[in-house]
Amino acid sequence: MITTDSVRTRFIGEDLAQRIADHWNPVYPVMRRTLDTVIKAQRAAERPTVDVAKLELVRRALGQLDRGTFKGCTRSPGYFSVYHALRHVDEVLKVTYSGDPDKGAIYRLAGVLADTNAHTDAAASTYFATERQTDIPRQTVDRSHADKADSGQTERGGR
Repeated sequence: MITTDSVRTRFIGEDLAQRIADHWNPVYPVMRRTLDTVIKAQRAAERPTVDVAKLELVRRALGQLDRGTFKGCTRSPGYFSVYHALRHVDEVLKVTYSGDPDKGAIYRLAGVLADTNAHTDAAASTYFATERQTDIPRQTVDRSHADKADSGQTERGGR
């Protein structure tokens, strides 16, 4: 079960984090059950129609996302990643039976995650573009000695 604290970042506010948690918490057990059923059936099948190992990785990642122990990098602390959650929810949708009554809830979760992912990408781009403009002062280029700098580079074997 995720909390708003595990979802909030500098680009995801309290209200958006609550919206994700409201969609995630009731749907995660459904996705887990779906994956368990598909994996069990595919293991028993003579010729599996899906990549069972991939589905096992998806199941593990979803569990880590739910517990807040997911790591995008081995050195990072555990966290809830909207981007990775969206990728894994998409994999669940691919193997969910079209007549499943809970498929709509999974699609709604995927929609919230996709909207949040787009929002955070735009907010991060704006933030970092603004940060670059304000933090790095412009430097003037001294072109008066361009010929000397060029000759010094060629003498030392540069270029």
